[in-house]
Amino acid sequence: MQKVAFLGTGLMGFNMARRLAERGFTVVAWNRTYSKAKPLELYGVKVVEDLPRAVEGARVISVMVSDDNASETVLVEAFKHASEGAVVLNHSTVTPMHSGKMYLSARERKLSYIALPVMGGPADALRGELVGIAGGDREVLDEIKGYQESLFKKVFYVNSAEEASAVKLALNSIYFSAMIGLAEALVLVEAWGVTPQKFLDVASELWIRPIIERYGSRLLAENYPVSFKLRLAAKDMSYALSSGSEKGFPLPHIATMAQTLLIASQSGRLGEEDYTRIYRFLKGLR
Repeated sequence: MQKVAFLGTGLMGFNMARRLAERGFTVVAWNRTYSKAKPLELYGVKVVEDLPRAVEGARVISVMVSDDNASETVLVEAFKHASEGAVVLNHSTVTPMHSGKMYLSARERKLSYIALPVMGGPADALRGELVGIAGGDREVLDEIKGYQESLFKKVFYVNSAEEASAVKLALNSIYFSAMIGLAEALVLVEAWGVTPQKFLDVASELWIRPIIERYGSRLLAENYPVSFKLRLAAKDMSYALSSGSEKGFPLPHIATMAQTLLIASQSGRLGEEDYTRIYRFLKGLR
């Protein structure tokens, strides 16, 4: 099987690298904090401390990091040591501006580049049930068919690398809007003496039932395992806002979400907790 260099093993990257190894790929992983990647050895992944060692001889170089800055730092180094003709897959949620810049840099070094952000959480990654949004060098997608089939239930090709990143940010804005809307709705009805369950029972009979099923119990849970950090949700909406601004659109609703998520993420340790902890933050604003 192809050698895959997997760069970045946070909540998502860890499970994606593990899934690929379990599906028979030769996976070499690198993470800025070595100790976080080390447990992948239990699943047959080779973990190295140096990024150049990870990408050496890799046919596929996968990147899953937190933001534009981390992505550029990792990619610039990876480009230097990648084999000519290697396929670079950037799964990170980044701005379209960054995706366009990195695409051009990859092509200058005779590397194929696909922005391939993902929809889904760590559990979906482990089951191979992610949804991918691809943009960039379409001709190499067929060459990584086994990779796609291992991680994704569906990959949509949308054209350029910039467009793939724009679609990812737009989808996240819908997710977060639904989640924050439900959180504020719960705060409102509770303020007037209505129990959360009574409200959810009514809402579940309406077209918004999928939102209630996805977020209702998760918002109300005292503790919820982290599947997506609140600070990253704030970052994503900040990126969506700047991406709209780049094209001359102010996006006022996204601007409000970005501000709310940013303030919440800076409240105590909420930034490192699951993004549904926004409900706890909103309840404490009175």
